[in-house]
Amino acid sequence: MKIKIMFTYILSIFLLVSCSDNKKQASGTSSDKPSNTENNYLTMKINGVEWTADNNIFGAYHPKGYNKVIMISGSKGKKDKNEIPFNINIYNTKGPGEFTFSQGNKDLSVAQIANWSAEEFICGSMMGFDMKVNVTKASSNPDIIEATFSGVITCNTDRTMNITDGKFYYHE
Repeated sequence: MKIKIMFTYILSIFLLVSCSDNKKQASGTSSDKPSNTENNYLTMKINGVEWTADNNIFGAYHPKGYNKVIMISGSKGKKDKNEIPFNINIYNTKGPGEFTFSQGNKDLSVAQIANWSAEEFICGSMMGFDMKVNVTKASSNPDIIEATFSGVITCNTDRTMNITDGKFYYHE
């Protein structure tokens, strides 16, 4: 029962972040940065395979109502039950910098991906994660977030996903 409640909570966070109104969409791949830096993107390799968000790319720096958070998120696929949302939330930040965190960290920072498959409906979050995120730009009004990241997240099936070459850029 606790797993179902926690899963519902995590899914609601994904939905909250995914429902933001983005004016710009993803561009480029994880191997090359778009030439127009006004394009928002979220790319990474998961177990060596390129993954690129194609919708709901969103970033925020210290939004009102949150504990000094830097938010990184994006989704891949059609907006239905098979959409694959990914996010990293780094709490209690003072600004750009290098952040290393794992499950159980005191600031409750988190990395997670959902709906990877019917069997692997949540990876990261309460299942486990170990991330390294280098935020090179973080500002608000307008929100601008730029970061690279890598790490390991564990799925509800106990399978691990190795994330490498993670790149994110968001400009409001």
